[in-house]
Amino acid sequence: MSIGERIKYFRNLRGMAQKWLGMAVGFDENTADVRIAQYETGARSPREGVLSGIAAVLGVSPAALDVLKIDSLTGLAHTFFS
Repeated sequence: MSIGERIKYFRNLRGMAQKWLGMAVGFDENTADVRIAQYETGARSPREGVLSGIAAVLGVSPAALDVLKIDSLTGLAHTFFS
């Protein structure tokens, strides 16, 4: 599952609109929904700071949104619980 798919999954799970999530992260009201849509479709990749902000608003660890690597026990645990 890609970062964008994870963002969309947790956003829908929380019942949030793209615009609301984008504004909560700090994007301008006019472009908030477009920016989140770009992340969800994979047209853009969020920078580390933005990813951390999205994770905070969604109430999840940034590691839960990132593309996980299963080369460590931590990566395996995040993959398992995602």
